[in-house]
Amino acid sequence: MLLATLALCQVLLFESPGCASCKASKRELAKYPHLKVEVYDITRSRELAKSYSVFGAPTLIFIRRGEEIGRVYGYMPPIIKSLAEGCL
Repeated sequence: MLLATLALCQVLLFESPGCASCKASKRELAKYPHLKVEVYDITRSRELAKSYSVFGAPTLIFIRRGEEIGRVYGYMPPIIKSLAEGCL
């Protein structure tokens, strides 16, 4: 997909199976097609989650040009919106 290659920001979404807030966060991120979203199950990607200091789900990490610009713990639409729009 062309947008993914042009994405200024990527989002790492760490989720947990059956997590309603995780699903809601994923739906919220879908509103911003300019973001490249990578989804990880914290129960299967424990080492990766640990390397990013992720201990709960959902955790969203916004990265621009290789640097973390923001982090969201839980389902927080206003913060997600602010960080996503900051990536335009």
